[in-house]
This record gives sequence, structure tokens and C-alpha cells, in this order.
Amino acid sequence: MPADPSRGPVVGARAPLARAGRRRTLRRWFDVGVLFKGAEGVLEIIAGTWLAFSPEALHSLAFRLSVKELLHDPEDRVAELLRHFAEALGTGRHTFAIVYLLAHGLVKVVLAAGLLRNQRWAYPFAVCVLIAFAAYQLYRFTHTHSVLLPVLSLVDLAIAWLVWREWRMRGDAVAAPAA
Repeated sequence: MPADPSRGPVVGARAPLARAGRRRTLRRWFDVGVLFKGAEGVLEIIAGTWLAFSPEALHSLAFRLSVKELLHDPEDRVAELLRHFAEALGTGRHTFAIVYLLAHGLVKVVLAAGLLRNQRWAYPFAVCVLIAFAAYQLYRFTHTHSVLLPVLSLVDLAIAWLVWREWRMRGDAVAAPAA
């Protein structure tokens, strides 16, 4: 029996509109996440370059950022971690940090550029790299106990999921006309 037009739209007709709204929202989150990772990569490249050429300046900045907080609260964990990191850099043991920041930053910038340009190779590569970054950060957490590492891992995993979803949607869109 056909639907009665006087009773308004069929309830099931709202489902495609809801899905379209959800897709737009997730697409925006994808764009924000990719832009965030790209910006984070640029900052890592800047920090790695700065550290390579002027570790004393980075140490001085870390000291200035944490000294006021440590005077107010000598037990402040974040300020203490920042100072500890800066002191380790000042001892000359910063080659790993330089290489890590530059490589990590470069990979993020290249992936963000590829994803924003809808390059097919960037989607699977980004998912694998973000999962690997998250795994490494969780591994480092077992040694450093830095609360920031699990948070960064969750962000990386969330963005990996958004990239995977966008990749799947893009594949569905490409495959649909051929079917």
C-alpha cells in the first residue's frame, strides 16, 4: 500500500540525510586531523632544526618556560619533565632527538600533503604510519611514564581511523560508477 502524502515524509527517508550529515562531520574531522598532523610535522621540523643548530637556545627556552611554575610548585610534573628533557638535550645526547624530530616531522608533512591532495598512496601509508607512531609512543610510555604519550597515541589512532574511513569512502566512490 503506498504511503499517504498527507501524513508527511516517511520516517525512513531521514536516514540518508542523517548519514550525509554524519559523513560531512567526519570529513571535517578528517580535514582538521590531517591539518593538525601537518602543522605538528612543521613544528617538529622547526624544533629538530633548532635543536641541531642551537641546543643551548632550546635549553634556555625550556628553562624560561618552566622556572616560574617550578618556583610556584616544585613538584609540578610537567615543568619537571620539560626541565629534565632540556637538561638531557644540553648534555650533547640529542642526536637521536634531532633525527627523530626531523624524520617524524617530514613524514607527517608529506602524508598530510598527500592526503589533502587525495593522493591514493597516502591513505594506506598514513594509516600504517599513524598506527606505528601510536605503538612506538605506547612503547616509550612503558619507559618514561609520560602521560602525554598515551594521549598522543589516542589522537594518532583516532586520525588513523578517520583516514581509513575516508580511504574506504573514497574507494566506494571510485568503485560505484563501475558497478
